[in-house]
Amino acid sequence: MSTRVNPIAERSKKWLCDALLELLQEKPYNSITITEICDKAELVRKTFYRHFTSKHSILIAIIDLKFEEFYELIKNENIEPDEMPLAYFKYWEQHKIFLNILIQNQLFALLNDQFVVYLEAMAHIVGNKHANLSEIEKEYMRTMLAAGLWSILKKWMIRGCIESPEEMARMTLIFFDV
Repeated sequence: MSTRVNPIAERSKKWLCDALLELLQEKPYNSITITEICDKAELVRKTFYRHFTSKHSILIAIIDLKFEEFYELIKNENIEPDEMPLAYFKYWEQHKIFLNILIQNQLFALLNDQFVVYLEAMAHIVGNKHANLSEIEKEYMRTMLAAGLWSILKKWMIRGCIESPEEMARMTLIFFDV
């Protein structure tokens, strides 16, 4: 059974996500209200609550969209496991304004939580190097990889992306022995 997507609902969700991102460039996350998000998106609160439960849920939706975009990129370009770190840093370099907003608002940790989910979803793309691990070992490995990638990305952002994506990918391949 296929699920039909309501284009109006999807547009409303996008407008709410865009509104929060615009507001985050103007003021701190903790100062933004749902009313302001709705006003910026030119939607009523009822529409907001039809799609989201809180500001936090919008941020998770934005992060999920970024990861889905990255997933599509690596899938469509047939990126091999050893090319993944370069694709990762090039992708996030294009979204550094968003990452810096998360850092400034002490929200960067949200990425780590979603990394674990997406590493599991991408297991078939990343490769079978660790196929012999038990399920619990794979779970711990994903947790470790997610935290490592998250920490490296944060350090790179804080340093102003001085190193090139190529240099970051080279170091990551060494660190994770991919």
